[in-house]
Amino acid sequence: MNLLSAIADLVDDPQGFIDRAGTRETGWAGVSGYLFGTFSIFIFLRMFSAVLPGVYSFLNVLLVVTAVNFLFAAVIHLFLEMTGSNGKALKLFFLFGLTEFLWVLLIPLGFIARLGLIHPVIDLFICFFVIIIARISLTRRLYSISRNKALLALGLPYAAAAAGFLIVFVYAIVYLVWLVA
Repeated sequence: MNLLSAIADLVDDPQGFIDRAGTRETGWAGVSGYLFGTFSIFIFLRMFSAVLPGVYSFLNVLLVVTAVNFLFAAVIHLFLEMTGSNGKALKLFFLFGLTEFLWVLLIPLGFIARLGLIHPVIDLFICFFVIIIARISLTRRLYSISRNKALLALGLPYAAAAAGFLIVFVYAIVYLVWLVA
C-alpha cells in the first residue's frame, strides 16, 4: 500500500481503513504526514521570517512537532484506556500524522496573508481547527467512542499545556515584581 492509496482509502472509508490497515501501512503514511506537514509549517514560518533558513531549523521544527504529537497521543491514549475504551496508541500517533497533511493548507493561506487580505495568525487557527476536527473523527473511529468523549480526550492535553503556560506566566510576573521591588 503506497502513500496515495492509503490517503485515498482513509478519505473514502475511514472506518474500514482504520480497521483493516496495520501498523506498517499507517506508519509510513503517518511519518510522511509528519514530514509534509512540518515542511508546510516550516515554509509558512519562513514566509514571515519566523524561523531561520536551513536544514537544521527544519529538523528542529520537525522534532518539536513530532515530540508534541507523540506526547499528546500518549496522553489521549492513557485517558481513553483509563475510561475503558480500547485502541492502539501507536496507530493513534500515526493517524495523527495523517492529519498533519492538512497543514499543507497553510501555504496558500500564507500567500493570501502576504497580500494583506488575512492575518497569518488567523491562517494558523483555521488549519489548527481543521486538524482538530479531523483528529476527533479519527479518534472516534479508532476507539469507538462518542464525539463528546473524543473532544474531551483531545482537549485535555491542550488544556494541560495552557494551564502550564499560565502557571509559568504568573510565576514570571511574580518573580519580576519581586526582582524590581
